[in-house]
Amino acid sequence: MGKGREGRWDLVRRHRVLLTVLSIPVVLVLLVLGIMPRASPLDPRYGASKAADASTQQAKFSVVIDAGSTGSRVHIFKFLTSAAGAQDLQFDKFEQLKPGLSSYAADPKAAAASLKPLLALALETIPEALHAQTHVSVGATAGLRMLPGTKADEILAEVRALLKTYPFQSAASDVSILTGVNEGAFAWLTLNYLLGRLGEHEDRTVAAIDLGGGSVQEAFAMTAEEAAGAPHANYTTTLSGGGRRYSVYVYSYLGYGLMAGRAGVLAAPADPAAPHPCVPVGYAGEYEYAGVKHPMRGGEAGSAAACAAVAASSLNAALECAAPQLQCSFNGAWGGGRVPSVFYISSYFWDRAVDAGLVPETAAIEARVKPAEFKKLADKACSAKLADLGTLFPNVQEAARPFFCMDLCYVHTLLLEGFRVPEETEVTIVKKVQYKKEQVEAAWPLGAAINSLG
Repeated sequence: MGKGREGRWDLVRRHRVLLTVLSIPVVLVLLVLGIMPRASPLDPRYGASKAADASTQQAKFSVVIDAGSTGSRVHIFKFLTSAAGAQDLQFDKFEQLKPGLSSYAADPKAAAASLKPLLALALETIPEALHAQTHVSVGATAGLRMLPGTKADEILAEVRALLKTYPFQSAASDVSILTGVNEGAFAWLTLNYLLGRLGEHEDRTVAAIDLGGGSVQEAFAMTAEEAAGAPHANYTTTLSGGGRRYSVYVYSYLGYGLMAGRAGVLAAPADPAAPHPCVPVGYAGEYEYAGVKHPMRGGEAGSAAACAAVAASSLNAALECAAPQLQCSFNGAWGGGRVPSVFYISSYFWDRAVDAGLVPETAAIEARVKPAEFKKLADKACSAKLADLGTLFPNVQEAARPFFCMDLCYVHTLLLEGFRVPEETEVTIVKKVQYKKEQVEAAWPLGAAINSLG
């Protein structure tokens, strides 16, 4: 009897040991799961998982056709939108074809028909149930602007007629030639979306200055009260994004892009044939812009200060703008009434910063600089001989070296005297914006799509 009871207790003990051994891996797994890091709202995986929640988000599409001078490009954007109006970009399906609409100047119907393959892709990509809810816009740029007479209007009319045969949403005003103001406004919207600033208060968004070849655009959000104080209504526009409506100051300074600015700087002195302080010592040549040739001749010594003075005079900053002079920017334009606190600047600002060595890494997509740094490097470039510029600034291409002193002085003066950015204020020069795992250009089509969603 005693031996039998003892054997049963031995059996129980053995089972306990076995259960303990088997439970150890289970406990370890639970501990590992408990301490594993979880996706945070800053992790793209978090956004993807939230975006996938069909109970709170709705799929929406927007189609934007960028009708440029060399070809037409379609962007088919898919967003997941929340009830609060937040927009999570899922993809941008892109396709392009050549030639551009302006190549069909003699046949407007053929111009419109050239867009059919792009619209076919939109029909194929977007679920049929969402066709009637999808907005389509066509923005034409430089090519159509240059067509003579009524050619551009005739092409746009045919494009509008074509879109009426498709099941998408499109009003007559959705097919147009974009102005610099349009591009600047939509690019501002794109930039702030990619930076995660849309939906924030106006003072949490960033200002944008884009330096093109023919013009420079500035855009920033302002309060309704500030917008009401504009001397003319065309200085502001209303944009939608992130569940908010923004009053945005936007102005395009035609003739003040970098290439046009060179012509203005060279023409500024009273005697255009005299030695120019922005031209390298010993250099003689000419610069042609918009069909006008400007002589270039260097003097006995270069001077960044003298060059900057000429650049400043070319901006015509003393012109009145129908507002208190302190609110005027340059060339008779209202500057928005204040200087924003955070600037992102792009295009030729980026290119000249790279040339000057202000962007330390070749793979970089942004850099923080101060206007004073452009001034310091302008001093160095303007005092050098043309033959030495290649050694001092190895990133500058040979054809651009005669203009390098002038370009650096111009971008510095534009920031300091034109847009009144303080000398020691850091600005972000940007080529692309990191968005989730992608590097994205802050171009206007995405902004147009976001605005169309309301």
